[in-house]
Amino acid sequence: MPTANEPSVAQISDLVARLNDLPDPESRNTARSLIEAVLALHGAGIHRMLETLFDSGDPGKASIRQFAADPLISSLLILHDLHPDDLETRVRRALGKVHGAADIVSVFDGSVHLRLNTTSRGVRESVEAALREEAPDAVEIIIEDDAVAVPNNFVPLAALGCIVAPAEEHA
Repeated sequence: MPTANEPSVAQISDLVARLNDLPDPESRNTARSLIEAVLALHGAGIHRMLETLFDSGDPGKASIRQFAADPLISSLLILHDLHPDDLETRVRRALGKVHGAADIVSVFDGSVHLRLNTTSRGVRESVEAALREEAPDAVEIIIEDDAVAVPNNFVPLAALGCIVAPAEEHA
């Protein structure tokens, strides 16, 4: 059974790039129209399959959950905007895989804004890998490094714009 893998994604990316480089605009437009028609057909078929499963009750709903958990099927559901989980839910699942390494600042209009909780080497890469797997449809991912760990209620004076003179000047 086929599995989701980088070579097939890379192959598709390469073919799309080659399509965009075709010198003949008519050939380029025809090929794009063909791709759009095939994707629309597949999307409509997958949508109908999910509706049928959903209408069959709890066993069908459980099957949909299993589909959403499978990396290959999940990527198809995301491609056709049919995934049962919204982007924020999938981002939260991704962060669960990296055990609290980052917190969500916001998820809005496809943009994901996170703050790292640690400066350990490789954490950013782990967070990014988990997001690529769970939320490949994120339009933008912003990851802040929280380089200095301070209590949540602590506000540095510099952040308030205050200038504090050294203690000797007050004496």
